[in-house]
This record gives sequence, C-alpha cells and structure tokens, in this order.
Amino acid sequence: MLELAPDGHRLQYVRHLVEALPRGERILIVSPWVAASSEFAHHLGRTETETVVVSADDHDVALREALTTATDRGVGHLVVPDGDKAVRPLLRAVVRGALGRARPRRPRITLLLMRTALPGGPERATLGMVLKPALVAALRRLPGVRVHFLTDAFGVVTRRPGFPGVTPVRDPVTPPTEPLDPPRTGDRVRVGILGVISARKHVPVLLRACVERPEVDVVLAGRCEPDVREVLATHPDAAQLRAEGRLAVDDRLLDDAEFDAALRSLDVAAVLHDNDAPSGIVAESCARGVPVLGPDRGWIATVLDTTGCGVKARVDDPADVAGALVRLLADREEYMAAARKAGADLGTEDFVGGLLGDRE
Repeated sequence: MLELAPDGHRLQYVRHLVEALPRGERILIVSPWVAASSEFAHHLGRTETETVVVSADDHDVALREALTTATDRGVGHLVVPDGDKAVRPLLRAVVRGALGRARPRRPRITLLLMRTALPGGPERATLGMVLKPALVAALRRLPGVRVHFLTDAFGVVTRRPGFPGVTPVRDPVTPPTEPLDPPRTGDRVRVGILGVISARKHVPVLLRACVERPEVDVVLAGRCEPDVREVLATHPDAAQLRAEGRLAVDDRLLDDAEFDAALRSLDVAAVLHDNDAPSGIVAESCARGVPVLGPDRGWIATVLDTTGCGVKARVDDPADVAGALVRLLADREEYMAAARKAGADLGTEDFVGGLLGDRE
C-alpha cells in the first residue's frame, strides 16, 4: 500500500485495506508527511503493519522509491488508494523503465482515482483535469496495471465521462454498531458541518442562513482550516450566534466515537459543497438516519435525487439555503426514512474487494 498524503479520508481508506489483509502481507509505504501526521497515529497507530517511510513527499521521488521497495521485497501487488497525483509519475516510471531491465519484475499495480471531474462541471477547471483522461488511458494500457475510480457509497454513479472502461469501487462506510437513534424531539434544531472544514464547505453561508432562525443551532465539528477559523473569529453572524449560545465549534480531529456522537446529535447535516466528487459525510449521515442539506448541482445533488435523503440549495445563496432548510424540516420524518433506507446498503466490502481482489 502506498499513501503520500494524510488529509481528508485518505488514511481511513488505508485502514480499511490494511485491516482486510493478513498481518504478514501488510507493508505500508508512506511519505514523511504521512508518517508525522496526527491522522496516521489516529487511523493506523494501533494496527500491526510494517511501515516504510520514503525519503520525500514529492510524488515523483516517492513513487520511484515505492516501486523499488515493492520490487526488491518481492511484493506481488502494489495498491495506490489515492492515485490521482500518481498517474503521471507512475506512467513515467514504468514507461521509462525506471527500475532497470536487470531488476526483478515489478509488482502488479492497482490505482484508485478519487477525483474524475472534467472541465465544464461545478469545479474550477485546471490543466490536470484536461490531461488526466489521456494519461489514465495510457496508464491502463500498461501490462499489470488496473485503474478504478471512487464512486459514491451508494453506487449511484457507475461511469465517469472521459474515463471509459474505468470501473467504480464504492466509497467505504462502516455502518455504526449502535442502533439508530429515535427522531429527536423538542423545539431546537441542530444543523452541522462535520469533517475537515474548509472554505469550500461555505460556513459563512450556513451562518447567514441560520442566524435569523432563533430555533436553529449551528454545529461545526472537525478540524477547521485557517480561513474558516478567521471567519469564526471575525464574522458578525458567528459573533451573534455565539453570543446567543447557538454556535458550537469543536475544532480538532475527532476519533471515531466522537464523530459518531457529533453526527447523531444533528437534526440536519449541511453538505454545502458542489464539487463533482462523492461525499463521505452524506453516506455517514445516511448511516445514522440524518437527512442532508446539500447542493443543487454536482455529484452530491445526483445522490440526493436518487436516494431522496435530503433537500438541495444553491450553496452560495444564504436565502436559498434557509428556504431549503425550511422545506427539509417541514417533512423531516420523510427525509429521515429515506436516509435510513439508503444507509442500509452501506459497507466496505465493495471498496476492499475492488482494490485488493486478485492480489494473489
């Protein structure tokens, strides 16, 4: 297993894969950034896994070292579960024969694309978006290389434009072991943003949408990035909500039990980013029967339309977000039932089997 970045869900994905392997087959190759991260200690610190730290965070250097390590150790299968930035370095390393003809045969390689957006969608276009389909197509032609893309946890999206023949694996979500909570009662409504909280999650929009609704409390649970901390320290809506005791912020990496408790405490999960990629928070919310307030375009909107687990809004428009929240709360039990139904089909088997299968 090769992982070069610790943020987001990456090391949680690695943990799912590591725990599915016999202890004797677990070799994890990581960058110095990963090895020093709090996420590594949290997700992998207690697993019995041999860890090799390469000399640099740079993908070109790290990938060459990882291939050399795996080849010299006689590893038969190298899995790259965060493969977007590895496509070009891997293609270069293999095509140019970076390992040398005299070395043993390189391992088979399985690579997962987490981001398959193309120009013209809700995300800002980049040069990488333009080049990636052609690079992936070339990589897939190499012997012993498999490429998958990460789809949503419900399996709604099965094909991605620009990536023909690249098959999906579902975003892995472990259903909670505790029974689902009964619907919350009372006059208060808790609306929250969870996970790594960055500017793309539109915190100021949610604050503005909720500040004039005295029955609504806002919850932010998870490590906030610096720009979000600045908003919380300076935005007048944040100040008003805090003064009224209606803003709760837990700015830190949550462990599994803390994340579960925070999500169960919500009446509505706000997922106000419209990037063209799957959302783990939507799936985690459905696993606990919590309806979702989401975007009106992009991948998440497609999931909401298919599962019925929430209501859509223009994520840059506080008035539209406030209106969507009103509609959701008016039929909350219906959306809760849809979330619970969608959550019943979640798991990690498709993800683990898709990436580790055929490893012998």
